[in-house]
Amino acid sequence: MKRFDPSVGSSLLTLGVIVAVGVLLSLVTVVPSGSTVAAGNTGDSGDVTGVPGDTSTVGSSNTGGGGTGPTGGQVAGGPSAQGGPRTSNNPKATGCAKGQNGGPTDVGVTEDSIKVAATIVADGPGSTFLSPVRTGMTTVVNKANSRPGAVCGRRINLTLRNDSWDADRGQQFIKNFVEGDKVFALAVVPSSEGLRAANDYIASKGVPVVGTDGMLIHQYRNPWIWPVATSTISTMHVMAKDAHDRGAEKFGIVFDAKYHFGVEGAYAYNEAVKRLTGSGVDGYDPNLKSCVADFCGIQPGKPTYSSEANQFNHECFDGAPACDFVAVLLEPDTAVSFLTAGRQRNPEFGIGGAQPLFNRDFAESCRGSCDGMMVWTGYNPPIENLANQPGVSKYVNEVRSESASADVANQFLEGGYLGMSLFVAALDKVGPNLTRANLKATLDSMDFDIGLSAPLSWRANSHFANKSAQAFEIQYKQTFNGWRQRTGFIVDPWVGQDIPSGE
Repeated sequence: MKRFDPSVGSSLLTLGVIVAVGVLLSLVTVVPSGSTVAAGNTGDSGDVTGVPGDTSTVGSSNTGGGGTGPTGGQVAGGPSAQGGPRTSNNPKATGCAKGQNGGPTDVGVTEDSIKVAATIVADGPGSTFLSPVRTGMTTVVNKANSRPGAVCGRRINLTLRNDSWDADRGQQFIKNFVEGDKVFALAVVPSSEGLRAANDYIASKGVPVVGTDGMLIHQYRNPWIWPVATSTISTMHVMAKDAHDRGAEKFGIVFDAKYHFGVEGAYAYNEAVKRLTGSGVDGYDPNLKSCVADFCGIQPGKPTYSSEANQFNHECFDGAPACDFVAVLLEPDTAVSFLTAGRQRNPEFGIGGAQPLFNRDFAESCRGSCDGMMVWTGYNPPIENLANQPGVSKYVNEVRSESASADVANQFLEGGYLGMSLFVAALDKVGPNLTRANLKATLDSMDFDIGLSAPLSWRANSHFANKSAQAFEIQYKQTFNGWRQRTGFIVDPWVGQDIPSGE
């Protein structure tokens, strides 16, 4: 089997404004907070890395007044702010065209625009896997806005703001989207930490959050959030079950003890191991923030993890019996640093990594240390025979038309595309009388399948639409040689179970 190999080892891109020329040529920009951003019709400037508080606006109609941004700036070119839900003054106007739809039917909706927003991650530890998500989102928005009539006569006006994966900043930005910018809904919201912090606020305000890919368990329990991702908890259930089915009996885990995907996942993994083997992971402590025995919680952002890696390897592999399967639940930079810092190890049934590690940059950076690692996803990535499936090839072609350099294997970019596609499909289905209540009712009875995952269904009493995951093995021989499919979709046998207290 494969091994821990000790080999291996942003700057900010220039911020700018790309000026549109002609009616159909447009821009997407990222500028410091407090600036005014005027967006054009369609298009994206590509993967632009910003700084904390940056703002991008996509798909604005360049009419109407602006809303107040989270740090006092103004996003211009969108519809004027609205004070609360409204119904059409012309109830007979029910066609799907500008001037023929329901007009200003709710907060953030006019006869020609729908105001939506999201927090994104453009820097910091989360950016290594979350920053490309904006490309998936803007790909779908620009395509929808370019259709004749757009979305029932309305264009989607999407504002993106970088919160650096900071919970407090993200929560404040979300509150200002709702109360200051008067958005109709939030879409995808790649920055999971802020969304978690704003969870109760979102429910109290009745603001739809559609197509989330943050994988945290609160998203599946909030009646106003509709995730497209497989939860981290379900992914860890599946990972443990697959390893046990292949013969594993002694389990270890290295996880991020700061961010909630790591904390939730480690708890669920331990609970799954207990069911499967009769005992949990040696050293398990729900409050652990260090390595003890086979349970290793670490803090991200350290310059080196040599001591933690060597301690974990000694505890997990030098005793009898040795760990025969290890799960890695870290963001990419931390995972590379940890996996390349310790002595060589070769767990019999391999190493498993969750969705944050399913991207090309991680595989190339980890090199031989990750050769044979099984990375898990709730989607169909463009790999081997899956690349030829219509829905997958359509996703690749459309994203590449938006950004030729996009890493289409990045599972969060794919999730951003899928989540925004769900949002547009739901808007289409609601039609001219677009209200938050009508959108909620539509989503709570929605079945959705564009070939990027197992078929998805949401119901009022269950938002666990994606319940399965599949694994792909990293191939590294002198260079990164891509991934090889190891499993098909495996359904979580314990959906909705093993939620840590307080979540």
